[in-house]
Parts: sequence; structure tokens; C-alpha cells
Amino acid sequence: MGNDQNDCEASPPAGSCVLSSVQARILEGVAAGSSSGRLSRELHLSSKTIDYHVRVMSGKLEAPNRVSLVSRAFVLRILRTDAWPPRIAVETVD
Repeated sequence: MGNDQNDCEASPPAGSCVLSSVQARILEGVAAGSSSGRLSRELHLSSKTIDYHVRVMSGKLEAPNRVSLVSRAFVLRILRTDAWPPRIAVETVD
């Protein structure tokens, strides 16, 4: 994954935004409605680390909040539309 704040393109296709495996798991959890506290327990990370990754992903996707982050992830096909709980498109993970 590059250090660019914006590794994502405004128009799809899948793979236009590359996430780390940790970010992918966090995004799946956020999309499923998990809180930072719950994700920190499940992923064995601090809640501050979870919030950091949410902020980084929100910046990449130009999303002002978690709801917008999830919406943009679906629009950009980072999250698959054929799975529940939400799953990341494999091509988007570094």
C-alpha cells in the first residue's frame, strides 16, 4: 500500500483502492455495525488503533463518517454486494 493519502479512485472498478489486511477486517466490521470497542477485542488491537485505521480509510474514500465510509466502499466495489456479513473484494487487499 502506498503512502498516498488517496490510493483510491473516485470511479470504480474493484481494486481501485488497496487496503491492508487489517484495514480490510476493520472495514468489514464497521460495515457489519461493530463498534471500535468490539473490533478491538475481536482483532486484538486497541480501540485507538481501530479509530486510526477508520480515519485513514475515511480520508482515502473522502468519507466524513462511518456510514459514508461504508457507502463509499460499496459504491467503489471495495465491499462485495453479494455477501452478509459484508466482505471485502479480494482484489482490494494488499
